[in-house]
Amino acid sequence: MADIFNTAVTGLVAFQNALAVTSNNITNANTPGYSVESPNFVEAGSNDVGGITVGNGVNVTGVTRSFNQFAVNQLWTANSGLGQQTAYVNLANQVDNAIGSSTNGVSAALSAFFNSWQTLSTDPTSTTDRQQVISQAQTLAGSITSTATTLNQLTGNVNTQIQGTVTSVNSLATQIAQLNQSIQAQTADNAGQPPNDLLDQRDQLITQLSSLANVNTTTESNGSIDVFIGSGQPLVLGGNASKLGTIPNPYNATELDVTLSQGPTAQNITSSVNGGQLGGLLQVQSQVIEPALNSLGQIATGLAVSVNSQQAQGLDLNGNLGQALFSVAPPQVDGAATNTGTATITASPVTSATIGQLTTDNYTLNYTAAGWTAQDQTTGQTVTVQGAGTAASPLSFAGLSLVVSGAPAVGDSFAVEPTAAAASSLTVSLTDPAGIAAASPLQSSAALGNTSSATLGAPQALNVADPTLLLPATITFVTPTTYTVTTQTAAGAVTSPVQTLAANGVITEPAIAGLTTGGAWNTTLSGTPAAGDSFSIGPNGTGDDGNALAMSALQNDGVLSSGTVSLTAGYAALVGTVGTQTQQATNAQSAQQAIATQAQQTVSNISGVNLDEEASNMLQWQNAYTAAAKVVTTAETLFQTLITAIQDG
Repeated sequence: MADIFNTAVTGLVAFQNALAVTSNNITNANTPGYSVESPNFVEAGSNDVGGITVGNGVNVTGVTRSFNQFAVNQLWTANSGLGQQTAYVNLANQVDNAIGSSTNGVSAALSAFFNSWQTLSTDPTSTTDRQQVISQAQTLAGSITSTATTLNQLTGNVNTQIQGTVTSVNSLATQIAQLNQSIQAQTADNAGQPPNDLLDQRDQLITQLSSLANVNTTTESNGSIDVFIGSGQPLVLGGNASKLGTIPNPYNATELDVTLSQGPTAQNITSSVNGGQLGGLLQVQSQVIEPALNSLGQIATGLAVSVNSQQAQGLDLNGNLGQALFSVAPPQVDGAATNTGTATITASPVTSATIGQLTTDNYTLNYTAAGWTAQDQTTGQTVTVQGAGTAASPLSFAGLSLVVSGAPAVGDSFAVEPTAAAASSLTVSLTDPAGIAAASPLQSSAALGNTSSATLGAPQALNVADPTLLLPATITFVTPTTYTVTTQTAAGAVTSPVQTLAANGVITEPAIAGLTTGGAWNTTLSGTPAAGDSFSIGPNGTGDDGNALAMSALQNDGVLSSGTVSLTAGYAALVGTVGTQTQQATNAQSAQQAIATQAQQTVSNISGVNLDEEASNMLQWQNAYTAAAKVVTTAETLFQTLITAIQDG
């Protein structure tokens, strides 16, 4: 009877444990990260009774959680991708709003500015129209700088989010390391039975971590799990957690890089963080915000350079050549914080001759034993550097002119940002309406006594810095194909040697000994002149509209990209690029959300609690428990009957 009783008791204990497991499953049905558990039933040993083998009941040797590492790894990967795309989309939308929104007014301000020159051309001496040009210039500059300010603020927001994400990663890593220690200890204390609740907690923490950064894991034989971040840098090893940190970018202190510290050593891992929220923040900074700011700066530089150049080719209301209307910062060059040499590099302002070569890419300039080399940070390609770095022979590439002061050391490097600071720095430097250069600088006329029908075209200013540009000059034909040029200087009239008329009829100012090498202006002759014919070239009247019309045409003239892209088209391209990036990222986020949802569903199907199944199990364990209890009662009755029979002997 003792064997029946003990066998029944093992059933009572086993099914009581099974009921406890099922009860735990039901109560944790909505607990995030909980993995459904099931009791492990194992047949107890048997006895040989009278030549037959009789079992001794059942034991529960442990509780197993439903878990599939492959499915969980897929979930972590999907979460990492979703975290990255979500962070990217959120900020890309803000860039798109800043660039493409009608409220910033850059597109409208560009059109209004150039249209004001068209209006001025109808009445070049109007003070009101001249003031309107200045007002529209100020509005345009304000729109561009306001947009740049928004983009710079987004960089600040990215930095704040990076720091917050780094703090969260460190907190999760510390908790994972602590759980590793607890799991290892409890597994050893429980004869190899792992604590399922702690395993669930650890997996849930890694799930949260995967949404912040791309992670990979390996499980150790003692139950600990090692977590690696980026391209394989250890974040958690057993019970030890490394620390993420942030440092200013060595070339641009306004941006943050991410470091991983193991003891006193900090490794910059920015380039290897390519997933999760942290990866998305770094990606949107380098792929959207920074390029947008550079493109806006290219437009600001192109605007300032082209408008100022055209201003210099016209006459203002005082009869002087026009002064600069806009002011803009030159390209920026910053040495790395790790440089050991004494060299500093200064970039010359961009000119009308180099604006077409200016790109929106940033460059890294390196000093090697063989000299200077440059690398495009966007494409990674090496760029040919010419010049020695002196004032007479500056370093030049991509439309840049750089002068080196001091002594560089081998290994020194410099970040070259052609347009990054331009948009923020754009201002209107001309405030006097009389300074608006609406008139063409030169005019021509034929002498009344000419005997031919030849005409002279409008003179073109070629070198506004030449002091002879506005000096009156007379072209006198010696023969139909030869001529002299007499220039009225302060010291008197100077006549050039006899010149031969070019086949295309172009006449260029000749050299004047001791005063100019020539080339300040040119003009084109139409028809065949007669010997003795003469034409006058001199300063234009301030009521002329030639330069105002030329300025208005700049709206559609090629200024950027080797003269193939206008300012208006350049800004439209910027809006289109950011809009496309944002839309693509939004589509990618939707696709990644579907992948993450499917991965979560797969894990839930494996590890989630099915209440219908648990209800069925509860009935099964309850019935089994009741049956075992009846066996105990029966065993007791049989035992009492046997005792009574023996006593009644």
